[in-house]
Amino acid sequence: MANWGVRVMLTMWGRWARSGMPGSLPHMATTEKARIGRGGNGDSAPMPPHVAEIDHLVCIAPPQEKRVLIVYYTQHGTVSEKAARVDLTPSEFNDYRERGESFVALNL
Repeated sequence: MANWGVRVMLTMWGRWARSGMPGSLPHMATTEKARIGRGGNGDSAPMPPHVAEIDHLVCIAPPQEKRVLIVYYTQHGTVSEKAARVDLTPSEFNDYRERGESFVALNL
């Protein structure tokens, strides 16, 4: 199980990702934005280093854990609603979330 500090950092990453503030995470992958020349939120303010570190770890997490971390930390709703979005039961969703948090904690 991940420690409290990892959850705080993931929460900060999730807020950054969904904030819509200038410089937040692009709505399109950076590689796609570079390839076709559009996407993102229109501002090139850099991502804070502590957020970028968590973003990288989420990106390299195993696919199902990554999907659950993204939904859990960047979308609003109850665990049941979030679990339904990824076709999991709430207990399966929480298991994947905990595994994803542990992956992040182990790789910090």
